[in-house]
Amino acid sequence: MTIFFQVFCAVFSGILTAIAIPNEIFHFGSALFAFFALVPLYMAAKSARSYKNAALIFALDALTTHLLSSYWLANFKNFAAFTLGASAFGTACIEAMAGCVFFFPFAKNQGRRFYLMEEPQASVPGFFDFSLEPYSPLHFALVRVIYEWAKSTGFLAYPWGVLSMAAFNSRILAQSADIFGVWGLTFLMAYFAAVFAQAVLCFCSRRKDKIFVQKARFRLACNAKCALALLLSLACYGIFRLNEPSAPVKTLNAVLVQQNADPWASTDDIKSIETSMRLSEEGINAFRQEGQAVDLVVWSEAVLRYALPQSTKRYSFYPQKESLFDFIQRMKAPFIIGGPYSIDSGGGKFANAALVFSRTSAFSGWYGKSHLVPFAEVVPGVEYEWARKIMKRIAGFSNGWTAGGTYTLFDFNAHAVQEEKPAVKIISIDNADEERSKKASVRVAVPICFEDAFPDICGPFNMAGAEVFMNITDDSWSKTNSAEWQHFAVATFRAIEYRTTLVRSTNAGVTAVVDNKGRILQSLPLFEEGCLNAKIPIYPRRQTVYAAYGNWFVRIALAITAVLAVLTALRFKKPPLKKLIQAELLKIDI
Repeated sequence: MTIFFQVFCAVFSGILTAIAIPNEIFHFGSALFAFFALVPLYMAAKSARSYKNAALIFALDALTTHLLSSYWLANFKNFAAFTLGASAFGTACIEAMAGCVFFFPFAKNQGRRFYLMEEPQASVPGFFDFSLEPYSPLHFALVRVIYEWAKSTGFLAYPWGVLSMAAFNSRILAQSADIFGVWGLTFLMAYFAAVFAQAVLCFCSRRKDKIFVQKARFRLACNAKCALALLLSLACYGIFRLNEPSAPVKTLNAVLVQQNADPWASTDDIKSIETSMRLSEEGINAFRQEGQAVDLVVWSEAVLRYALPQSTKRYSFYPQKESLFDFIQRMKAPFIIGGPYSIDSGGGKFANAALVFSRTSAFSGWYGKSHLVPFAEVVPGVEYEWARKIMKRIAGFSNGWTAGGTYTLFDFNAHAVQEEKPAVKIISIDNADEERSKKASVRVAVPICFEDAFPDICGPFNMAGAEVFMNITDDSWSKTNSAEWQHFAVATFRAIEYRTTLVRSTNAGVTAVVDNKGRILQSLPLFEEGCLNAKIPIYPRRQTVYAAYGNWFVRIALAITAVLAVLTALRFKKPPLKKLIQAELLKIDI
């Protein structure tokens, strides 16, 4: 019966988590479900009897969440074995380790068995004793933070299927990301769920010992007050931030092109380029009809199929109706276009790049994607022939992209927002002409594909002076709305963490402009052709707590968990024989 209960709770928790994050039913997710999603998992974990048991419970939760929320990974052409299978296995392994970390403080020295809501064993006189039972909801929430951070970091990072995604539509709570990152939201939701589950366990307990019941309810009341205080604190902070005046100092007139092309349909890029050119001209003409200049045109990731600079001549002649370079020159606007770039002269190494062209169609620079998708864009061990043969047989390719390795920023002309006239004005006669010739500019970072999901990528861009994140991506291969919304939900937290504008130009969605508070200002429908004429607000640069200190909250969670582990280890330490004899003598009724 216990095994059935554990399996049911773990699977049910995974289902609730999959419903909480953006999905086909709730496009924006549901924060309400997120606050209760881990209740069954906590109850199952508290009934664990061994490390193996706890690991399997947590792994089953991760596997259920992953398969139900990221099932669209199987649509990545011939890579389903890696994209869905390997990611599911890896996620389950990471949460299994989290299960062992959660179980460790509760495992007893005798047989490592844990008993539901049991008081600690009587202490030996003069020997250290410690019980984690009063802090088990806190411990559970800290372990959840560590787990979600571990699965979102490093070479195999996959920051999908995490609780914080559910706060995408809860803008008040999401504002805390500029302090804690997304980890504060994860902690809040996990802690709330654990406290609620502890209440269920407490009131369903059959223990009749009044002292035990009183202690349990007192601990529960303390944890409930802490959870409520944390929730109210984050809510008050969110309300303050949302209502805080934040006026843009510049605007960037940009045309964001969503061509909605099937990336697997053709090996040629002519049709995709022609569609993008048509949509671009529509957007540029719309701006000009309003009497406004266009500062930038942005196409999505991988529109071009042939690598620059070797293919410069090709795009001087193709498409045949009007070549790409002739079109850019006629539009008289700078372009950002996704395509490959040949890093070495031999043409053996290619970067998945953002290619920048000036108003005269001159190739002005590039940024190469740094965080590559493991096994899909980069193959570990590709330098060995045996590894290339295995990948060629399984996936049909034996090489991948090369990481760009350099954080690159681009400056574009912008429009200064007219401010109120100052009370005092000083004119420098010698520099008057120079002052009149100055134009406003904006510094743009172009994270590619899922790089906008990683603070490890966007953080250095921000520190280098980026005023806007201009993401280009192509998730159209997923063929599902939920995949587009999930990527968008993860990415929007970068706007809040660094209090800067996030712009996304995608193949099929979500093409949008998000302000520095995470609010959607403009967007296009999913899987439809269109161009978004965006007047992008550029806000004054400010250094947030998260920008300055990064994942400080995760480091604290790791430190507290380590301290609890040490205290527990001391409890497990066998006392000296003399202490044991003294303890036995005290039990003798003389």
